[in-house]
Amino acid sequence: MGYYIQTPQTHFAIRTADLPRFFDLVSNLMSDENVEENGHGGSYADGGKTQSWYSWVSTDAVRRAVADRDIVAVFDHWGYELDFINEDDGVTTYRLDIRDGDAKIGDEETFFAAIAPVVVDGSFLDVRGEDGAEWRWMWENGRFYSQDVESKTINFGEPNEIVFQNANKTKENV
Repeated sequence: MGYYIQTPQTHFAIRTADLPRFFDLVSNLMSDENVEENGHGGSYADGGKTQSWYSWVSTDAVRRAVADRDIVAVFDHWGYELDFINEDDGVTTYRLDIRDGDAKIGDEETFFAAIAPVVVDGSFLDVRGEDGAEWRWMWENGRFYSQDVESKTINFGEPNEIVFQNANKTKENV
């Protein structure tokens, strides 16, 4: 059970100077108190929740990645592939994709909201659900937003003819 998503287009950046704060924010997110309060995964017995975690996330693995200051591993344990693109003018830009092209959605909205203060304005992930629903996750002014696609229009311009230049002049009509 679960809802599969894809991330067909993304642009994600963090100011290089904010990487230490990124790890502090993730460390706070992974505290026992926040996992208990915000995690939707867990174990249940006798009609109650006995243990909590974020859906599809290994709490201990993320905590180890934070301790190692390994941003790629943090995202990996949240189910995302983070690929370095470049660093320019103090901003590190990444390609951020859901692992394996599509995976079940979990508690990443909680994760993305928690790290929002260090994500560069204009960063986004376009998301497509298994039922065709589309939305954008985006960051602006230190906050995280979800924005539904209301309409999607494709407009084509005038056609441009593409001609084959037959180099074999003896076979004009082949």
